[in-house]
Amino acid sequence: MPRSKPNFTNIMKQDFNKKIAIVVDKNIDNWQVLNAVAHASAYIGNKLSDNFITGDYFETKDHVKHPRNSQFPIIVLSAKSGQLKKLVNEIRNSGLLYLGFIKDMIETNDDEEIVEALSKKLDSEIEYLGIGFFGDKEQVNRLTKKFSLWK
Repeated sequence: MPRSKPNFTNIMKQDFNKKIAIVVDKNIDNWQVLNAVAHASAYIGNKLSDNFITGDYFETKDHVKHPRNSQFPIIVLSAKSGQLKKLVNEIRNSGLLYLGFIKDMIETNDDEEIVEALSKKLDSEIEYLGIGFFGDKEQVNRLTKKFSLWK
């Protein structure tokens, strides 16, 4: 007897018009790259909430459920540190959802220390390790066209 299709909950059509990009300083240590990518991805995924995935799970023939991943492409690109400051300003002006992962975030132990450190700096003194952002695919592509895929 043929099995009926699985009954998935909260299914929505995948949105191919948007994407997530994370641009990382190509001269930082691998552990810093991973930290920047992880935090930027987590932040954006959290902000997108229910729109981040198209459903609860995928199911195999033998009924094993696998949680769904992001419905949006996530690309990781590399840049020179000087390019990140310009990029973050372009992203801010665009109004896109973003997280700038800054050096203070790995040199401190908690948010109170970051608050204290940033209160003593100008925005121009901030050192970006990476910037993750989300938006319309064409807009994200325009902002990232000068960067190479992370290798």
